[in-house]
Amino acid sequence: MKKFLFAALIITVAFGFLAIGDIGDNRAAAGEKTGSEKKLRPRSNEALAALQAGKQFDFSRLDDTHKFIAARLDTSDFHLQSLIRIIYAHADALPPAELGRIKKTFLNFKYWMDQPGRDSMCFWSENHQILFAAAEYLAGQYWPDEVFVNSGKKGAEHRDMARKRILIWLEQRWLYGFTEWYSNVYYVEDIAPLANLIDFARDKEIVDKATIVMDLLLHDLATQSHRGVFISTSGRMYEGNKKSNDGNSMRSVIEHLWGKGAFGYKTSPHEGMDLNFIVCRNYKVPDVIKAIGLDEGPSIIKASTGLNVSELQGEELLGRNNRQIMMQWAMEAFSNPEVIENSLAYIKKNDMFSNTFVQGFKLVDTEALRKPGALSKLSKTLNPMTNGSAIQRANTYTYRTPDYMIATAQAYHPGTCGDQQHIWTATLSEEVSLFTTHPSKPLSIGGSRGNSPGYWVGNGRIPHSVQHENIVMNLYRIPEKPTFLEKEVLDFTHAYFPADKLEDVKIDGRYAFARHRRTLVAFIGRYPLSYAEGSRDDLIQPGRDSYWIFEASTMAKEGGMEAFMKRIRGNAIDYKDNALQYNSGGNSLRVMFGGIFLVNGGVVDTEYPRFDSPYAKCPRKPRTIRIAHGGHELTLDFYGRKRENSLLRKAK
Repeated sequence: MKKFLFAALIITVAFGFLAIGDIGDNRAAAGEKTGSEKKLRPRSNEALAALQAGKQFDFSRLDDTHKFIAARLDTSDFHLQSLIRIIYAHADALPPAELGRIKKTFLNFKYWMDQPGRDSMCFWSENHQILFAAAEYLAGQYWPDEVFVNSGKKGAEHRDMARKRILIWLEQRWLYGFTEWYSNVYYVEDIAPLANLIDFARDKEIVDKATIVMDLLLHDLATQSHRGVFISTSGRMYEGNKKSNDGNSMRSVIEHLWGKGAFGYKTSPHEGMDLNFIVCRNYKVPDVIKAIGLDEGPSIIKASTGLNVSELQGEELLGRNNRQIMMQWAMEAFSNPEVIENSLAYIKKNDMFSNTFVQGFKLVDTEALRKPGALSKLSKTLNPMTNGSAIQRANTYTYRTPDYMIATAQAYHPGTCGDQQHIWTATLSEEVSLFTTHPSKPLSIGGSRGNSPGYWVGNGRIPHSVQHENIVMNLYRIPEKPTFLEKEVLDFTHAYFPADKLEDVKIDGRYAFARHRRTLVAFIGRYPLSYAEGSRDDLIQPGRDSYWIFEASTMAKEGGMEAFMKRIRGNAIDYKDNALQYNSGGNSLRVMFGGIFLVNGGVVDTEYPRFDSPYAKCPRKPRTIRIAHGGHELTLDFYGRKRENSLLRKAK
């Protein structure tokens, strides 16, 4: 009987964890929609673009926008941003009936998880937190004496509730950086609400701190771009965003900051909430940020961003209040042993079991698991695939040159399950970036994890990746048996190596070579490399215990393609006892899976301060940050609310 009950419990937990896997915020998920709701097309961004240009707009075209938000479909908070700017900046151009509709939409909305009403919106990821809070604050400020129907509270109360969350979010970005590090998908969803707060908030503390955090986000953008192409290692990235610049949601922002002709790429029209930043009136991009974005190096940029789950307790961020839940869930940490009981308690307290993203927690809310520590112990014992969803601290190493940029999250939790993390990348141009992954079988057919991790998104198993200048070494240790909830562990790894976008492609046994304009690249595997059947971009390496070495150079440095290939083939490689050694260009690199990284015999510390680059140097959790380059400097003091732009004084 006991065995039967235990088996029943495990089956229940399995279904629970499976549903928990659908928590992650993902653009592919838009909540539960009826047939008619699937056809809704919100157009608030189009309305804002027309009003900004002084053009006529047929406001009946906003019908779908109001219906979408009234239905509380996921991503409703996206569409609120342009509506906010419309009422603050263009109210005089609105017909009274439309202003009334907008007012009704805001007064009936739900802005946070502890507010009344059932829905299936994702409130918790890093970008959603500030999107909801900014919309609530500015709506409450606009209608302070109106009763917000959903909550029964007045606008001024909503303004004050949102203010607390805004200040928490801003402080956490200052102290720890962005959890969704260097995301060319989600940074645009941070800058829109920040721009609206900077332009319209009447609270000077919010404006000052939002401006400073905007500076830090744009510093990330400037340091992690190659000639205007923002494709770097990232906490969250999808297939279309990592292969080329075409899927980069920050393209129009980059063109706005550095000028459309600065990098010679085709013009990218703003199509979303990026317009809220582009037309922002009260934010001036610091000159030093512009100078860094134009710097082609060569330079080495090290940084630390985010927190590990293991660090939460020491930061007093492990718990169930808003400050703690905001950090835990911004990391997409839900089922990990340290946080799972907090997750369940918060969901129960706020009656969230109807939310399709978190409804799986209902299945683990059983009598057998209500004893304190029981659910955490089970998560630790089973180590479900969902634990890999947590976006943890990234120590990023970026090598920028005039011809290419390579970036890696150094030794990022090797061997664990992954989600949307993009561990390393080599950005060659606006047309192509190269990388490797261990493809995964999606956890579920539908839901937010329907494509992550997937064939190109994230990793089934995260490699031990390290970089030194122009060389990246990746060790893959793929188990034969899947972990709890994992469908299957695929027995190969692969590289994105598009023959149609590269020149002089040569696949020769364990070696793959190519040229892209002036840049030369090489992949070296442990086993022979070959394109997948019918493919010209999917370079496969069989084997569970394997490695990928990547090296980049230039035609000028090597004296041509043939000389480069000869040199690479002559480089010494040794792999045994889970350690890989590679000698190239006068350097000896050695990495041990789950262990140390050595360059020329010296141990490399891959735990970085907040910033360590030619532009900025400061510890984690800094008091102040000084950024300097090109004769300009910017000094930021978050708690003192000081932001000083100045020209560097020349030494006498």
